[in-house]
Amino acid sequence: MPAPTQTHALLWSQSQCCMHIEPIADMLSENRQAYATDRRMDYVPIYFGTDDECHQAATAVRGTMRQRQQARGALADFPPLEEVPA
Repeated sequence: MPAPTQTHALLWSQSQCCMHIEPIADMLSENRQAYATDRRMDYVPIYFGTDDECHQAATAVRGTMRQRQQARGALADFPPLEEVPA
């Protein structure tokens, strides 16, 4: 298990049909801000690990994401995974 400072989260957004990877500390900060301002969060964590492991997990579920996007009638290809600056 990676150290907490190296742990990242793979987040999934149902409304946007996309994924995002960010450090756990950033995710928790955003969630606390959402709680403090009583606003919804769309991103749901679906995997925790190193940045590389999260990218591997994203690759593993990309086919499901494409199927869901096609079922919605989207014309564009699946958007690329958002990169978080180091």
